[in-house]
Amino acid sequence: MKWVTAAVLGLLIAAGVMVFVRLVRGPSMLDRAVAVDALLAVIVAGLGAQAAADRTPYSLPVLLVLAFLGFTGSVAIARFIAFRDEEAS
Repeated sequence: MKWVTAAVLGLLIAAGVMVFVRLVRGPSMLDRAVAVDALLAVIVAGLGAQAAADRTPYSLPVLLVLAFLGFTGSVAIARFIAFRDEEAS
């Protein structure tokens, strides 16, 4: 079971690195916003995997808060971009 946890965490680290590269190199604000949302999802998945591996529920409130912040941030960015596009036309 430990090798499964190590493999999952390794894949999440690789995904985090790739998303961080997109965050740094993203040519537009929308690319960076999607990268921040994806990075938050990777962090939530990593915390969830660690909680499952340790069999401790102590990080679950943190997971809920991070998921809520990620959702709220994505909606706010989508509304901002929709409002900006509406003004441009």
